[in-house]
This record gives sequence, structure tokens and C-alpha cells, in this order.
Amino acid sequence: MPTAASWRALSLVSALAAGCSDDGSGQTATQGSSPGTMTTLPSTLSEGTTTGTSTGTPTSTSTTSTSTTGDDTPTTTDALTTVNPTGPKFDLGGADLGGGDTDGCNFSPDAELTGTVFAPNLELPISGALVYVTSDPVEPPVDGVYCAECVKLACDTPSTFTGPDGSFSLPVVSGPNQKLVVQKGQFLRVVDLEIAPGATALPPEQVNLPGQWNPAAGMWIPRIAVYDTDPDKVKNVLAKFGLGQVAANGALIAGTENFTLISDDTPAFLENLAEMNKYHIIFVPCATTKYWPGAPTVPESRRENVKAYVAAGGKWYATDHSNEYIEQPFPDYQEFHAPGMPDIQPAYNSNGLVVDPDMLAWLQALPPALKDIGGGNPTLNNLPGILTRLNYSGIDVVSPVIVQDMEGKDVDVGHHTWVEGPCASCSDPQMIRPMAITGQYGCGRMMYSTFENSSDNHPGLNPQELVLLYMILEIGVCFEKPPPPPPPG
Repeated sequence: MPTAASWRALSLVSALAAGCSDDGSGQTATQGSSPGTMTTLPSTLSEGTTTGTSTGTPTSTSTTSTSTTGDDTPTTTDALTTVNPTGPKFDLGGADLGGGDTDGCNFSPDAELTGTVFAPNLELPISGALVYVTSDPVEPPVDGVYCAECVKLACDTPSTFTGPDGSFSLPVVSGPNQKLVVQKGQFLRVVDLEIAPGATALPPEQVNLPGQWNPAAGMWIPRIAVYDTDPDKVKNVLAKFGLGQVAANGALIAGTENFTLISDDTPAFLENLAEMNKYHIIFVPCATTKYWPGAPTVPESRRENVKAYVAAGGKWYATDHSNEYIEQPFPDYQEFHAPGMPDIQPAYNSNGLVVDPDMLAWLQALPPALKDIGGGNPTLNNLPGILTRLNYSGIDVVSPVIVQDMEGKDVDVGHHTWVEGPCASCSDPQMIRPMAITGQYGCGRMMYSTFENSSDNHPGLNPQELVLLYMILEIGVCFEKPPPPPPPG
């Protein structure tokens, strides 16, 4: 990182002139869709364990080989990782599902519930959601940052996870006064249910994940704070997922969002740890730091707040131009190609690969209309190849970060790679690099992508936005074991 303040200011101005550029919107807002209900997707830990709502990063390694297809997107022979996710406090650890292991339990099902769990928008299927039935009270997620550990369900509690296409089949015992619980991370829906004998197909409206915090209606979602940036409009992605109403051009209709928008021209929010701790997830997208004095330097007080927030269980997300908000709080986790600059010029597209097998299975299971939304957007028709557009950063390497768990065993909490590809604007344009990563720090997780996620207003969710949503849902899951402390330093 350069030390001369004048050099930093000059380089920042010249870089920002082209950085995080808008792809153009050109579409007009008209009718908005009704608000939906938000969701969380699966999680993969390095040990391949099932988790619920908490924190801790997926880690794994893979060997991939690439070749170029006719659509100029690569294919691969191998991917990595193992998964099985869950949601908030009443999740279970491991594969110890009540409905799947009934030895020694008084459990004789005479009914079966089937259905598909969707995002709040009732369009996007959710893989790895936990579905179970209980007559006991259900404890909701904590309202604010917390360190959540998985709690095993009793072996006579019917439970299962949704498949890559969001579907589930759950053998249960018929009877009144029961609760159907659907959850992923801090997204939780509880529905009172009288179960009839035999087969019952549940409608999507009864099992989709919620898009609002409404305990009286049995609905909880993560508390989310999002910097209101343009471009890289993460707010639009969340709205299209079901956390707000969406105009015909794919833009959030202002005032309908079920999350907190923060002005993109001030870092003051990050200088108040108590305020940060009100949120489960904080987004610092590309362009957030354009107008912050001193960027790309992160003041020590702000840097320590970010570390404290994540260590306590917060989920921290940054994209390309804002890479200093990953590099400086967590320098041992990765090495950026140009750590002294907030971005790389010019922006580049990359023929990448989805290298996480569970993300890949979910993308492959999406219906055709979600794989190709038209409008000149990239498609998912050449998976595991994926075209990522408007990359403004490059990662040279992600490093193992070894800490000791409560049993004194070494644990790698370093980054897990979800998507990788070449960086055309880096010094070695052929080198395959991590492009979308998540790491664990204490009870929390951080996530980063070298590419923007939503640069223009457009209907539907493009591949980059789908990758973002999957990762968001992944980092909300719980720890099966007490998480190790943050690495020293």
C-alpha cells in the first residue's frame, strides 16, 4: 500500500473515473411487483458437516480443468466441497436429522408432507433449507449480531433438507396443534398446521421463506444494512429476491425495502460499532468508498470495528472496488493483485467456473427461464462455465489461516472459493484466480467478489446476482461446534 497521501488521492481520482462503471439501464420503471419474502441458501463447511444458523466459513479445495465451449464459457471436470445447511437456532448439526434417523425413537409416520421452498419472490427455489415439524415452541433468531451454534433436533422430530431444486418430502405423524418450520440462516417461517393422514402437498405460499420481520405472523429475516451504491446496486438484487417491491426495469421501488439503506457518501456508519451490531449482514458494495476521504486507506478505528463486528457473528460483504474493506481488516486471508489500489483498470470480463459442487447443483437445477433471462445478459446454459462481467479486482492467492478450536485441533478458517477464473487485466492473464470467496473470522464470516453484481437496472436475476444470493444464504448458517477464536493480529 503506498504511503504518500498525495499519491493515493491522485491514483484514487484517476481510478474512480472508470471504476465501477454503470452498464447503462435504459429501461423505465412502471408497475412494481408485490413484496415477497426473503430466504437463505445452503452452506458447506470444510469438514462436510451440516450446519444451521450461525457463522463459520465453508472451506475446501478442488482441482479443475477448463476448456472453452462454443459460448466462450469454460467447462470443468471436477469441482469441490461438501454441504448440508440449515437455519437459525433450532438447526441441527451433522446429518443427524430427526426424520432420517429414528432408531430408539417413538416415531411412526402415517402422513407425508411434500412441497418446494421458494425465495420470497415465489420464483427462486431454495436448496438446503431445513424443514421440520414440531409441537414445541420455536425459538427465533436473535435480533442483532450474535454467535449462533447449531442445536440438534430430537431424533423423533421429523425433519429434512430441500434438494437443489428446493423440493422436499417429509414423513410425519398426523394430528392437530403442530408447527411446520422452514428455515435457513436467520430466515425462519413457522406455520400452525393440522396434519391429515396420508399425503399432503403444501402450497408454495405456506413454505416459502419470508421477506419481512413479522414475529406475529411467524416470520423472521436477517437484519440487513446495505450501502446505497450506484452502480453495483445490491439493493436491487435483494428486492428482486423478495425483500422489496420491484419496478418493471428491475429496480427497487424506493421505500418498499425490508432492509436498511445507508448513504454511500459517508463512512460514519462504520465508526459506530453499536449501530453495526444491530445487523446480521452488512454490504459494502463496489463504489461505496468512492467519496470517502482517504480511500483506499481504512482508518484503524473503522478497521477494528469491522473485525469486532465479524468476530461477534456478523456477516460482512464487499465487492471489487471496495476490496480494501477485506484486505485491511483481514490481510492474512488473501493477497490482491494490486493491494495499493482500490481497483484494477480496465474492467474485464472473465470466463470463469463455478467450483463449489452445491452451488453448481443449485444453478443446474434452476428452471430454464431463470437460467436465461434475456436482455443481453449472460446465461447459465454452459455450466459449470459462467461469464462474469465488470471485474475491477484480481486476487493472486488465498491463504490457509490456521487457528485452534476448543479441542486444541488445527482448523483452517481461510477462504473457500465458489467461483474462479482468469484476470485479463492482471500481469498474468492466463492464471486462474479466485473470484468469489468466503472466509471465517471468529463467529462471523466475510465474503468478497472481484466482480460487480448489479451494475444496471434489468428485470430478472443474472448469473452474478444468483451467485451473490447463494453466498449470502450460505454465510448465514450455524456452527456445529463452538467456533474457534479469530486468528491473532
